[in-house]
Amino acid sequence: MPTVAAVLIIFGLILPSFLLYEPQESPETISLKLAIVVCIAVFGTTTAALRIIGSWWRTRRLTSEWCRNSVLITIDSISIPVFKLSHSLPVFAVVGVFRPRLFIAEQVLSTLDETEIEAVIQHELGHIAARDNLKRLLMKLAGDLNVFPIGGALERNWNEVVEAAADEYAVENTGRQTALHLAGALIKIARILPDEAAPRMPAVSYSVLSGAPLTLRIRRLLRLAETDNNTYTAQHVSMSAPVAIFMLLMIALVLTDHTSLEKVHSISEMVLATLQ
Repeated sequence: MPTVAAVLIIFGLILPSFLLYEPQESPETISLKLAIVVCIAVFGTTTAALRIIGSWWRTRRLTSEWCRNSVLITIDSISIPVFKLSHSLPVFAVVGVFRPRLFIAEQVLSTLDETEIEAVIQHELGHIAARDNLKRLLMKLAGDLNVFPIGGALERNWNEVVEAAADEYAVENTGRQTALHLAGALIKIARILPDEAAPRMPAVSYSVLSGAPLTLRIRRLLRLAETDNNTYTAQHVSMSAPVAIFMLLMIALVLTDHTSLEKVHSISEMVLATLQ
């Protein structure tokens, strides 16, 4: 939402006010302070572009590698393509945003029973229903657009929450027993998890998180298995869309009043004057 707000303000207010009220010839010069600001902006933009390209390239390369080392299989309970993957990690992951694919490592298929596999599939369907890979990609891009990478704690907390939401989705759709099957699957997968970091891909939802979050997930699944009052609801609405619509309406009102745009330009000139 902050990124959307910034784009709306720049292209909806600042740029129109500049085009309308900035004189063709101006005595303004680029001072040292302003040059420093420009250099920081250029550095940040270049760094962000390199990070985004690098992230895209790593994702593309790893996805291609997974496709080469996998075979297409059929699972009746899911309509998206499912691939059995030969990999050192016990991968159980949905890859992609608009055309999601499910990759399951061979050792996972041989370790879990049918009910546990079905429980994890329902969990992954929760990620697909919530469009978590798209949200993950947007968060990754928002972080890459900063001069310095920030938001690591926010991303970790968000990952924990969306995993819990996907667990609740699975339990809501298939019953309380799914919570026990999913908890058992997570424990089994964690036992065969090697000391190797999962590959970082912006459009991937992994089923297993190691460490404390996994412990918290299992405890929460056990609590879900004991109650009929699941907290998940498919009607959760993000506040980003209403806020964006409200801002667009406000910008539309401002655009119809040139006096408001003139004030925006005056404020911009005041900020620029402090940098001269």
